[in-house]
Amino acid sequence: MGYFDGLTNASFKKSQDGSTVFYPWGVLGKGRILPDEAAEAKVRGFVKRYYKIMLPTVIIVCVMAGWIWALPLAAIFGAWFYFGSRALVAAYPYSDDKLTLKQGYANSAIGHNQFVLWLLFVFSVLFVVGGIFIAYIAKSPGQMMTAVSAIVFFGACGLAIGYMIKVKRALRKGE
Repeated sequence: MGYFDGLTNASFKKSQDGSTVFYPWGVLGKGRILPDEAAEAKVRGFVKRYYKIMLPTVIIVCVMAGWIWALPLAAIFGAWFYFGSRALVAAYPYSDDKLTLKQGYANSAIGHNQFVLWLLFVFSVLFVVGGIFIAYIAKSPGQMMTAVSAIVFFGACGLAIGYMIKVKRALRKGE
């Protein structure tokens, strides 16, 4: 499995009766019970395609044109995801089960490659160290804000990825 499979897995879980539940908004929303494997494959394909297009586009536009362009992109991609996923699952019943943060991270860990998780973890730690360095040499409030933002964001990423590494390791021991 690859990086985008891991991201996609975070939006799905198996219910107690064995059916697959899709959570388009993750832990923030209700899940839809998918009736069969064909429906699951269709929804997974849409979510994976969404991530494959959205993430590189946002990164490239932000690097080339600046963060100000991220807001219109967020609206465009948000609308695409909302209407696209809604069209696929609107006819399916809601699930009473909630998706917890732990379940989402565990499902994501299953889809990620161990090497990729470690690589992401190392880069998160390096960006936190970079943020600390920027805070140390900051000469303006803007630089300090950049430093704090980097420390908080990449620190949170590092914690989440560290948890996924722990889950992945536990799953390997259990196999």
